[in-house]
Amino acid sequence: MRRWISRGAAALAMGGLFAGIWHLAHHRYALPHSPYHLSPVEEARLTHYFPDAARHGNYEVTAETLKRWMEAGTPLVLIDVRQPGGAKGFRSGHIEGALNIPLQWMGRELTAHHPYTERLPFASQSEGHYEATIQFFPLPRHERIVVMCYDGNGGQMTPALLRTLGYDAYGLKDGVALWNDKLNVWPRWADAAAAVNWPVAAGDQGAFSLQKPTAGDDRLGLSAARRVAAFFRQARHPYPTGYAYPWTIEPDALAADLASPHPPQVIDLRSPEAFRRSHIPHSINIPFQDLGANLNRINPAERVVLVSQSLQRAAQANAIMRLMGYRSDVLKQGLADWNRSLDTVPHSHEYPVVRGK
Repeated sequence: MRRWISRGAAALAMGGLFAGIWHLAHHRYALPHSPYHLSPVEEARLTHYFPDAARHGNYEVTAETLKRWMEAGTPLVLIDVRQPGGAKGFRSGHIEGALNIPLQWMGRELTAHHPYTERLPFASQSEGHYEATIQFFPLPRHERIVVMCYDGNGGQMTPALLRTLGYDAYGLKDGVALWNDKLNVWPRWADAAAAVNWPVAAGDQGAFSLQKPTAGDDRLGLSAARRVAAFFRQARHPYPTGYAYPWTIEPDALAADLASPHPPQVIDLRSPEAFRRSHIPHSINIPFQDLGANLNRINPAERVVLVSQSLQRAAQANAIMRLMGYRSDVLKQGLADWNRSLDTVPHSHEYPVVRGK
């Protein structure tokens, strides 16, 4: 079955690629209607997020950088958005000093005006249904906030949204998986026979010109906190087969969709040089820093799959695009999980972790 999907995806790739390039070159779309009641001025501000983030290293910090900040005594607020339980959850091991506010409850954190705790429901395959006590508190305006998750998806979406509200927020690149190997969730292709390498292509995608980004204010301000909080509630909706929380698509599901009569718009956010070396067939290259200036090239009525090397930039882009009303998803664990030849995620450190609450 997987071989059939792979052949189908490869067969449709050339036609889909040319169709995508033609639409990019000849179509201009209006921005979608935001389900979070953003004004046209607020939507225009969000388009400035991408060049601003690119100028500041995409607001990512590596495990090495975070460890240096902690050793130097830099004032930090560490927020771990993983689930409390489960084999790789917060209680199984976390960075000392991190506070556990699971992703689905981050909306409450954004609107907390005083510290409080609450017993909340969770579920995991290993523990079934259970409850955990979560501590909420007003986020500090003048301290550095570092958000982390399993692999960097929720840990990059969350600080992107915090940035729009005016917080000094960063995401831990590739998640807690690189802090300590006991927390690692990245594929290492240990079982070569079971691994599936989905098709890749090389070379240019054809000629079309992108608009260059312009500088501008990308902040919505704290007055938008309640509307942004709703983003995290929406992320909990049921997902179809092949999709996962929060707004990700598995590689095999994407391969099947590419072979379908109505493939999604696949946007590769890497540099043109990286795209030229290797990319998913049927994908279109709009570098991350240029995305905001070229959102009018993307049809808001169709599905969008965002792709980056290890999902970090795609996760940030997904948060902004979802806030604006696009039907976007992230390729789960990015190109690192699409094809083993593209896995450049480094190995984990052995930095200390603590267990329990």
